[in-house]
This record gives sequence, structure tokens and C-alpha cells, in this order.
Amino acid sequence: MKATISINKNIKLYVLSIVFFFISSFLISAQVGIGTTTPLSTFEVNGSVGQKVTTVTTNTTLDDTYSLVICNNGSTARTITLPTAAGITGRIYTIKRDASSTANVTISGTIDGVTNLILAKAGEAVTIFSNGTEWKTSNNYNSSSTSGWNLTGNAGTTAMTNYVGTTDAVDLVVKTNATQRLKVTSAGVTTIGDGTNDTKIDSDGSFSLEGSATAYTDIVVPLFIAKIGESTNQPVWSKMKDNGSSSRGVYTFTFQNATMGNEQEVFFSVQLPHNWREGSPIYPHVHWAPQTTGQNGAVVWALEYTWVNYNDTTPIAFPNTIIITATSASVNGNSDADKHMITALGTLTPIVGTQDKISSILMCRFYRKSADAADTYNGDAAVLSVDFHYEMDGIGSHTQYVK
Repeated sequence: MKATISINKNIKLYVLSIVFFFISSFLISAQVGIGTTTPLSTFEVNGSVGQKVTTVTTNTTLDDTYSLVICNNGSTARTITLPTAAGITGRIYTIKRDASSTANVTISGTIDGVTNLILAKAGEAVTIFSNGTEWKTSNNYNSSSTSGWNLTGNAGTTAMTNYVGTTDAVDLVVKTNATQRLKVTSAGVTTIGDGTNDTKIDSDGSFSLEGSATAYTDIVVPLFIAKIGESTNQPVWSKMKDNGSSSRGVYTFTFQNATMGNEQEVFFSVQLPHNWREGSPIYPHVHWAPQTTGQNGAVVWALEYTWVNYNDTTPIAFPNTIIITATSASVNGNSDADKHMITALGTLTPIVGTQDKISSILMCRFYRKSADAADTYNGDAAVLSVDFHYEMDGIGSHTQYVK
């Protein structure tokens, strides 16, 4: 009885050994699945996969205990050093710069043939693997890629080969604080500003200003070369100042307190320059100095003018004149003699179509309206200059007579 039992046990062990052999052979040569009975790859997981996540805050050298690495370096630049790629074929690291980081993370090693890789953007990440010889990136989202520009600069570039811009007919826009600051159109027009108020550089290199990005300058009328009025209306050419010891001194026209019939006057013309912002107002004003000590009061200055465009197709006739006047601030005769003063003569707003182009001409008569009741300064007024402030939107015009 005992012998029979021993034989049966031996037979069972033999059979189980054969079954185990066949099953083992089948498993070794087949796909393995977790969570699935029909794996389609050598190893298939039907569900999530966990990996070790390590957060580092200091310079760190990686080894086989690291997988996913977050560098929470704050405001201090840190270096993550890779081990040699030889002998660890297939090892994978994913390295991420924390979103709160304000300093670069340098991955030290030779990666895709380039020494070091810099994560120059907060939240930036890269996955790298060893092929047994060197480290490779499996994605190209990194700031030190040879196809991108680093925040800290690039080396080894070639002018006209490496550039910031587009390769299609799309404009290039540069912004700060999410607001446009510079734009280069596909046609080569560059504007610097907010898109409305800009400095504009055309593709041919010419320059202009747009919107409120303008500046003011002067048309200066030196009265020394102006035509004075008739004999009874001539300002007096007289000494303004000398060196205090009877030198020849400096001279200018003085406009005296006279009657209506012989108000002292000068005549001149003004051409609107090619950098004028066409159609914008101009602002005449007079620079002058009281000459008579002990006299108080104000001076009334006046400008009579006619203004017209140049039109080579349909010439325009000059219209009737317009007279504008302005009363100066009151002069203190005991303290204001010889002081430089300015009196604004108002605003000249051009008429659209007849006075709004470059090369338009103003024919002018400037005078002291001394017979006006508001002219209470019973003394001489020396005129230094008559000027016209105007708004400019460029350095000139594209053609000789047309903006």
C-alpha cells in the first residue's frame, strides 16, 4: 500500500513539472498585461503608472534613485548634474523648473551634442534619456535648444541665418505687460509705440510720427530781415543793450506807443515746412522786452495774415486777410524793463482743402496795436522775434511738394 502511494506521488510531480515547463515557456515568449488579458505590446498597463518624484532645492547630481525631478530653486540659480550616459542605456529623467522659480536651472552634461541645457523659463521641463553613449532629449521644449533664443543670450549664431522673426507673411509683434511696443509688418514697416501712437519707419527707411507721437518746433521769423512799413508806420531801429560803457551794443526794432494812423508794423511771409503735421493748428507768438523804465501797463500785439495751399493742378487764390490780436501781461515799469517776455497770439486753425498742406504760404503783417484801449503801456517795446509753433510728424516729406 505504501509503495503504491509513493509511485502516484512521483507521477503527479512529473506531470506538474511538465505543465510548469510549458507554461513558463509560453509566458516568456508572450506579451504581459496588467489590468488586461489581451496585451498588444510586450508590456501593457491598463491604468496609471507611478514614478518616484523628487523635489530638490540645491545643486544635485542624479543617479539611479531619481526619476521625476522638480527643482524648486526660488531666486537662486541651480545646477542638476547628469551621470555619464555610458552603461545606463534606456535610463530616463524628467526635470522640471518649478513654476515659482525666478532663476535659471542648468542641466549639466552633453545633451544632443550641446554642452549643458538651461531651463530659462519658470515651469519649463525636459525629458532626457541615455542611448548608452550620450544623453538625448525626447522633447524640444527648452530655452537652450539650438532652434530657440535664450533669455540670457545665445552663442554660436550666424548673422542672417539665425534671426528673430517669421518665415511667412505674418507680422512680428513685441509686447511688454501684454501691450504692443514694437511691430514689424510683413511688408517691412516698423512701428514703435502702442499701435496707435507710433514712431513709424517705412521699408525704404523714411521716418514719420503717428497719432500723438509728435513733437513741436518753431518757424522763426527774424524781424531784422523783414520789410518795415511806410515811413509813418516804421518801427524804430534802436539800441537795446550795450556793455554799460557806451559800446556799440545790440539793436532791434522797437514798437512805440503811437496813434491808429501810424501803428508801427513789419511784413514777412511764412512757408509751412515739410515736417509739419498737415492740417494741425499753428501757434504764433512774439518774443519781446519792455524798454521804458517807470511805465506800467500792457501791450496789444496784432497779426494780419492770408494763408493758402500750393496746388499744382488747380492753383488757389489767396483769401481776404484775417486779423488776430493778443494783450500781453501787465508790465511793471520798475522791475520788468529789458526782461524777455512772450505773448501768444492765439491759434491759427487751417481750413481743410485750402490751408492744410506743406508748402502753403502765409503772407503776414505784424504790428503793435497801440491805439487799442487795452494797450496801456506808454513806452517802447523791443521785438526780439516772431515765431510760429507747429506740430511735426516726421523729418520731411516723401516728395518735393506733397507729404
